[in-house]
Amino acid sequence: MILAKDLPIQQIIYNIKNAEMPVIIFGASIVGEVLFKACKEAGINVECFCDNNTNKTKSTKCGIRVICASELKNKYQDAIFLISAAEIKDVVEQLESLGCSKWYSCSPLLREFDIYQYQFSAPMDFVEYAVASAILCHDNYLTPDKIFIRSVDIIITERCSQKCKDCSNLMQYYKKPQNCNIDEIIKDISTFCGIVDEINEFRVIGGEPFVNPDFDLVVKRLIEEIKVKKIIIYTNGTIVPSDEKLKSLKNDKVLVIITNYGRTEKKLNNLVKKLSDNGSAFYVQKAGGWTDCAKIAQHNRSLEKQKEIFRNCCAKNTITLSNGNLFRCPFAANAARLKAVPDFKDDYINIFDTQADKIEMRKRIRDYL
Repeated sequence: MILAKDLPIQQIIYNIKNAEMPVIIFGASIVGEVLFKACKEAGINVECFCDNNTNKTKSTKCGIRVICASELKNKYQDAIFLISAAEIKDVVEQLESLGCSKWYSCSPLLREFDIYQYQFSAPMDFVEYAVASAILCHDNYLTPDKIFIRSVDIIITERCSQKCKDCSNLMQYYKKPQNCNIDEIIKDISTFCGIVDEINEFRVIGGEPFVNPDFDLVVKRLIEEIKVKKIIIYTNGTIVPSDEKLKSLKNDKVLVIITNYGRTEKKLNNLVKKLSDNGSAFYVQKAGGWTDCAKIAQHNRSLEKQKEIFRNCCAKNTITLSNGNLFRCPFAANAARLKAVPDFKDDYINIFDTQADKIEMRKRIRDYL
């Protein structure tokens, strides 16, 4: 059930209420939390949340249960699903594979909802970003002719101030890590943005992005790019840039997400103070559970096993731009940078391929993604 974007909100609410079916929010995230409030305000009773992350099923959300998606087939095929996850395409495919065909996008319910009348479990800067991202991703899913990219990672350094053994960006494998050439990165950004229609967010990553002394030049270029709606800087909070460099982060398009590993509280607190004094938007999150995804090895899996791993991968849509090539995930991008895997041309898109004009390149990217 694909909901027309121009359907009046009151008609949507009426349809959901009068279906006389359980209503389930798919995605127990901060957007799901906001959607729950919007449903309550509209008089829609939510039965439970559903999520693929089994860690979330160990506690409640907004005072109600969180069930695992694997439980749906037996319990809730006859239900209405309100999708709050930004990755709507994946959720729709998963629901349909389970025989659950009644779903609605969250965007109509959230578009006119006043988030500022409530308090949530995350800072308002992050709530604004997450809700806006979900709405944009859903709206563009319902407009398939556009080349809309939900999120793109841009690697600006191989250097990191920490060496996490399960880093999905494979920083632990770089023996002589280097900062990336900023001119080449800016060229990559310009070329890529010249091909696609819209990018919800560019995620500036490393390594530790603040290790590159020219990170601000990348941020400034992305701020200027009208096709980019948001810029996210991912940092571990161990590096505090100079006041002059921090000025680039004071912009409505920029959000700094700091992962707190609990090792360098003094530096992290210093960074938080500097960002706060600078008027920059930021969000501190504690490091969660680790995923064992960082072993480069020949696994000799069957084709079906490979497909299963891909279906369940949490990073399969974490698009990464690296050395002029577009990859489906940061693991693949960095494995290629390390020359640790064979160079299969179908594993990535070379955005500088001189054999392809813009029309052909758009087709390649659309088919690839």
